[in-house]
Amino acid sequence: MAIKFVAYLCVATFLVSVVASDSNILNSNVFHVSMDEDLKYRLDWTFDRSQKIMTFTVHVKTTGWVGFGISPYTGKMPGSDVVIGWVDNNGKAYLQDRYATGRTLPELDSSQDYKLVSGSESNGTTTIKFWRKFDTGDTKDLKLDTGTTRLIWAYNNKDPVSTSNIPMHNKMGTRSVNLFERMPEKDKPVLPSDYQTYDFRVPNVSVPNAHTTYWCVGLRMPELTEKNHIIRIDPIITKGNEGVVHHMTLYECESDPKWHDYSSDCSSRNMPLHLTRCRGGAVVAGWAVGGESSVFPAHTGLAIGQKTDPKFTVIEMHYDNPEGRSDFVDTSGFKIFYTRQLRQYDVGTLTMGHAVTPTMMIPEKQDEWNITGYCPQMCTERAIPKAGINIFGVFFHTHLAGVALYARHFRKGKELPLLAQNKHYDFNYQEVLYLRNEIKMLPGDSLAITCSYKTANRNTSTVGGEATKDEMCLNYVFYYPKLPFSVCVTYASYTDLVPYFTKLIIQGRMPNPTPNSTTSLAESVRKTVIGDSALIKELHDLETYRAPDMYCSYQNHSIIMDSYGQKIPNFISAANYTAPITSAAVSATSVNLFSFIIYVVLATALVL
Repeated sequence: MAIKFVAYLCVATFLVSVVASDSNILNSNVFHVSMDEDLKYRLDWTFDRSQKIMTFTVHVKTTGWVGFGISPYTGKMPGSDVVIGWVDNNGKAYLQDRYATGRTLPELDSSQDYKLVSGSESNGTTTIKFWRKFDTGDTKDLKLDTGTTRLIWAYNNKDPVSTSNIPMHNKMGTRSVNLFERMPEKDKPVLPSDYQTYDFRVPNVSVPNAHTTYWCVGLRMPELTEKNHIIRIDPIITKGNEGVVHHMTLYECESDPKWHDYSSDCSSRNMPLHLTRCRGGAVVAGWAVGGESSVFPAHTGLAIGQKTDPKFTVIEMHYDNPEGRSDFVDTSGFKIFYTRQLRQYDVGTLTMGHAVTPTMMIPEKQDEWNITGYCPQMCTERAIPKAGINIFGVFFHTHLAGVALYARHFRKGKELPLLAQNKHYDFNYQEVLYLRNEIKMLPGDSLAITCSYKTANRNTSTVGGEATKDEMCLNYVFYYPKLPFSVCVTYASYTDLVPYFTKLIIQGRMPNPTPNSTTSLAESVRKTVIGDSALIKELHDLETYRAPDMYCSYQNHSIIMDSYGQKIPNFISAANYTAPITSAAVSATSVNLFSFIIYVVLATALVL
């Protein structure tokens, strides 16, 4: 029985915004985001790690009151930690620390832990500046934490009648933001004088009325005669299609330029093999819903234009069309900014985690279920040179059931400090997490990514797959200098799971899949109701403690290992180490995510 990996890593928004050259850039400096699509509410903030204080400044196009809050990872008002501020007709600024118990005026907090710095009105804009501690110690206040934070905002065009009589908002909304691991505005490199741009756009694609579609288009690279560095990438989203373009990935390709503008459903049997094989290769650009422009650090760039560089690309579009509409015509894509002023290092991206296969199974009705994917020692000792690589960022990716991810680093049998984590993952806000200090990864080191899922509201099992209701567990590692090392993943062995699947089928808990069909196996898993605590515990142990198979490859899927279907030798589960996560839930009775800026799908076909 062999396992054949068919080319497609759908990579996501790996470049949401990028870390600067200073390894300590995350300690301070100013960040900002627009909270609304109309650009009427802007948030600036800075923080001091040593003092554990964060300072916020809101700029809102109103002469009334403004509201700002931190939601308890739901993006909704109930349970939120809120402040309301305004400037009266005499120029006096007010700020109130409140907490929301429902969709009504938030209650005044007895402990006023948000401290007003200043407030002003000018040209129809109200500006309020205030600060608070990361942890105020007040049970009514939410802690400021790394990873994704759900912020809420609101404003009214009138000031309160009094400090206790505050009219209802005219506008309100929510936005997910990474408050800590971002690039400060001052560290984003200025475009050099010789920069040029080039667009990669799909040619008037009529978006299918299917819920999920992956669409592929072949596109030429710019014609260059010498090495250049891509230093910035902007998403181009067709106006009106913001709700249907879920993510985009641009892959390098060695195909013939005659395929320029070839356009087809990626899964079509008519899709040329030359283009199919490009999916999952080296990534030029990526974006996902919620993502912004991408800027590389000042000391790195993405190399193009050399004789050895591909002259062709394939852009892969993920269209999410739950309403089944047939009136979308799309010309979305990317604009790259490139220069002949070369940076010091070429950036590389390593995809690691759990391969996206139908053998990835999450039971129904789970409050928490952990799955771990590895990049094992046996792979890195062959792929990484003695000098090692420098990791500066990671990009986490799961689908709707994902709630938290933890990236871990091991060396010589010992666990090193946690590489990165996002305890509040949001499927609709995906971006690179930048490390406070670059991490050296040496040959023989191992990486692990543990993904935590919640399926309490699902009545059937969840399978590894492309659809947003299927799941993934991936980590895109950003490093320099670039290596041909491209993919390092593991997956639960099909041979280990066959007896388990057989048991489920015999007991009538799982439909019998069609032989030799990955699609049928995936459908069978989607319809499975395990419903028994002992069987759920058995699956947990199979996925957690049984040595997984591994796949380790260079670019274009050239295999690094002698055999890509072998298990990790001398496997020790990451669950055996002291980890900053709880153990997987195995209760069958407990009942009940997140978008980018970068995204990858590794698909496999099982061949019996």
